[in-house]
Amino acid sequence: MRRKNKLITTILAMVMVFPFFLGLGSAKDVMGTENPNQTVTLHKRKFATMPADKKNTGDLMDDFGGDPLAGAIFTAYDVTTAYWEAYDEATGTDAEKSGAATTAVLALKNTVTGGTVFAATDTDGIATKALPKKSGGRNAIYLFIETTSPAGVVQGASMPFVLGLPVYNEGTDIEKGTVHVYPKNEYRELALEFTKYGVDAEGDLEEGGLAGAKFILKGQNGSYYNTTTRAFDLTEAQALAQITQITSTAGGVVSLPNLVLNPGTYQFYEIDSAVSKAGLQAEDSMLYHYAAAKNPLVIAHVSRDMTITYDYYDITTTKQEKQTTASAYNYQVPTPKKDADDKDVDIDQEINFTISQKIPIDIKNYTTFALLDEFDSSLQLVNNTEASLLAEIKASMTSLADLVTGVSISDDSFRVTFNLAGLKEHAGETISFKVKMAVKPGAALATDIENKITFENDFAPKTDTDQVKTFGKSFLKIDGDTQAPLAGARFYVKKGDLYLGTKDGKQAWSAATGVTNGVPTFPVGFVVTVLESAANGQFSVAGLAQKEAGVNIDYSLKEFVAPDGYALLASEVHFTADNGTIRLNVANKHKGSLPSTGGSGIVAFVLIGVVAVGGAVLYFTKGRRQIEG
Repeated sequence: MRRKNKLITTILAMVMVFPFFLGLGSAKDVMGTENPNQTVTLHKRKFATMPADKKNTGDLMDDFGGDPLAGAIFTAYDVTTAYWEAYDEATGTDAEKSGAATTAVLALKNTVTGGTVFAATDTDGIATKALPKKSGGRNAIYLFIETTSPAGVVQGASMPFVLGLPVYNEGTDIEKGTVHVYPKNEYRELALEFTKYGVDAEGDLEEGGLAGAKFILKGQNGSYYNTTTRAFDLTEAQALAQITQITSTAGGVVSLPNLVLNPGTYQFYEIDSAVSKAGLQAEDSMLYHYAAAKNPLVIAHVSRDMTITYDYYDITTTKQEKQTTASAYNYQVPTPKKDADDKDVDIDQEINFTISQKIPIDIKNYTTFALLDEFDSSLQLVNNTEASLLAEIKASMTSLADLVTGVSISDDSFRVTFNLAGLKEHAGETISFKVKMAVKPGAALATDIENKITFENDFAPKTDTDQVKTFGKSFLKIDGDTQAPLAGARFYVKKGDLYLGTKDGKQAWSAATGVTNGVPTFPVGFVVTVLESAANGQFSVAGLAQKEAGVNIDYSLKEFVAPDGYALLASEVHFTADNGTIRLNVANKHKGSLPSTGGSGIVAFVLIGVVAVGGAVLYFTKGRRQIEG
């Protein structure tokens, strides 16, 4: 009975203790469900200008200011050990020790690794994550660093901050359900901008900017700017289809305002600058060019602090770097000049053609530079071998002769080549030389005989021409009475006291050295030209200049043999050279026949009769005496 009661007592005791164990279990479970983490919510705010620091309360702060900023990514680094070591070593109040410890862990911002990464802030600027409250047995301390900044953020102003957990409600030991932190960013929308200028052939800036130059913009991510989406989301081919949308304005400004940019390099490539000033035609030589080899012409560098510097080529094509403003330049190709020293000439007369070419201000952009002279088939070079022509060109140059490397001659042209590397040291200077040419016999009268010079280059061939003319005169020898044509009249052509002729096979003028038997004599080697009227009475002279110093030259014909039966002209016939289509009549008078008056007549016959009669008288008288005697 006693044993039975003992068993019952034991069972009852166990029943009474069981709830206690259950309670312990329950207590243990309650302690086990205490959250070891605390939720941290970041509210990323952006400001045009960074405001003064404002202390976070850990609660929602609707009056914090700024606007939400999406796309920021923060990483929380556990710096608990470093913090508490610095705290424990510091002296002073808790606030002083906390300040020293905070300074110590902020110094670790460039060396920390690992960390807990928050999601990118959403459109409300919010990112949330739970973090452990304890680390190594002490309150956890975290260094928050913005490891990815969205475009437009002044990253230098995105300062790291330190957060210690757990955070309690003010004045209690009750932990906040969520800790709200408001990190700030300075945020800027930028404008990439520069001015496009036109440079004339003299190397001077045209007034105002240059409109119509077209660009594409390559972003730091390798894609191209889309003017529709305002993002860098195009391939190069797609961007080329939009080039008219990045175009210099009437003032030459190329501007993309209100851009939200990441730090990096942005490159402007010029695609088309075949532009001209309003109202002028292409033949007015107002077209401009750019140097594709220099692309990108303008490079913008956007720093982490959202400041912009530019690299570009200045007006002399020298690269400028890290400048706060930028310019770009399009250039005119300078036009060559061709000028004859006499445009109204005799055949075979030596004409000095002066050829001038300005070395472009942007000669560094050129890989081709030559001068091609093309002349009419009625013209010929005086120095017609390459060696003699090269010597003539160099001898006529007052400077830069050493830059002429050679000439080549073909049928009716020659090309002058230059040392391009040497030319690049003389940008803006002018090359000038002379070439002697002459009009060939048989050239058409009163007709422009052209000589063209072409500047061959990388961008646009430019040309200039000059013309010379020669003239002559046609004549008709006629009977002064009947107007019938007369053949056989012979003439000299004179200009004052000078006679037309040839010397060394070329047309020339010379004064007579004397007169022999009525015929003028001339220096040795000079052959006077003789014109003779044909059976139809026609004759002509060609290859004469018409004017001298703007005044008609007075030529004359001197007849020295008249047509048979006609009187020689006593006076010279004066004329002016023209196109040879209007004939000048030169009339002679027929000699006619004259009676034989004033001669011996019948006197001889009378004398003969007297002598005969006298003889008869004498005969008969004498004969009678003889008979009578």
